[in-house]
Parts: sequence; structure tokens; C-alpha cells
Amino acid sequence: MMKDPVCGMEVSKEKARYMILTEHETFYFCSELCQKSYARQIGINKPTAKKGIFARFLEKIARANENSYGGKPPKCH
Repeated sequence: MMKDPVCGMEVSKEKARYMILTEHETFYFCSELCQKSYARQIGINKPTAKKGIFARFLEKIARANENSYGGKPPKCH
């Protein structure tokens, strides 16, 4: 069992659907939300295309939500 670096949940290596492979280590995640959050924290996911008004609106809501939880997403489970 591995520990999700975002929420701390135990994740089985064999059943993990979400992971990030780096040069020296593999990180396992309980959900896509945790995976994306971690990727954003370490600078993997940088938006490249210009986003529409709806996408910007959703990002604004997501940032407000993230700020209300102290920069960390709420517990998944």
C-alpha cells in the first residue's frame, strides 16, 4: 500500500488508476482530483491554450474553494 501525497489515503499499487511517474519515483493517488492537485503543486500541469469564459469561471470557483480549505483540497473519502 502507498500513501496518497495529497490527502493521505492508502492506495493499492496494483489497483491504482491514477499515478504520476517521475524520473526517480512513482506517486499513486486515490482520485483524479488528487492527481491533478499534486501535478499543479509540482508544476507539471501548466495551461497552454487560452481558455474560454466558462473555463475561467470554473477555475475562479476552484481557486476560491481551494483557498477556503487552506490551499489543500477537502478529504476525498
